[in-house]
Amino acid sequence: MKTSKVVYLLLSFSVGICGCASRPRPMPGPPLAADNGQPKMQATLIALQRARASLQSAAHNKGEHRETAIRLIDEAIGAVNAGMQYAAAHPTEVGPAEGPAAPEQVDEVVPGAERQPHMARAIVDLREGRRQLREAKGDKGGYRVRGLELIQQAIAQVKEGIRFANRH
Repeated sequence: MKTSKVVYLLLSFSVGICGCASRPRPMPGPPLAADNGQPKMQATLIALQRARASLQSAAHNKGEHRETAIRLIDEAIGAVNAGMQYAAAHPTEVGPAEGPAAPEQVDEVVPGAERQPHMARAIVDLREGRRQLREAKGDKGGYRVRGLELIQQAIAQVKEGIRFANRH
C-alpha cells in the first residue's frame, strides 16, 4: 500500500509540474502608456498658458503684435495637445519615463521690457515653454517641432510688441 501511495504522489506531482509548464505566461502589467504622463509636454502647456495670461493682461498698445503672439500661443497649445494625443496613440513613441523638468533661468534681459512687465513675463514663460518642449522625448508626429516653431514666432512677436510700445 505504501508503494502505491508513493507512486500516486509522484504521478500527481509530475502532472502538476507539467500542467504548470504548459500554462501560458501571464502578460506583464498593462503596457506603459505611450504618453508616459508627458511631464515635459505638460510643463510646456503650463508655461504657454502663463504666457498667454500675461499677454492678455498687457496693455493693448503693441501694434497688433500682442494679439498675433496670443494667436501663435493658441496654435502652439494646439500643437502640444495634438503631439500628446499622437504619442498616446502610437506606442513607438514610448521612451524612457520622463521626470519633472528642473527649473532653468530663462529670464534673460529683453531690451526695453523693463517698463512692460507683462510682456517681459510672457517672454520668460515662452522661453520656459520652448525649453520644456525641446527636452520632450519623441517627435510626436511632427507636432513637437511645429510647437517649437510657433513658440519662436510668438517670442519674436512679443519682442516686436515691446519695441512698438516703446516707440509710441
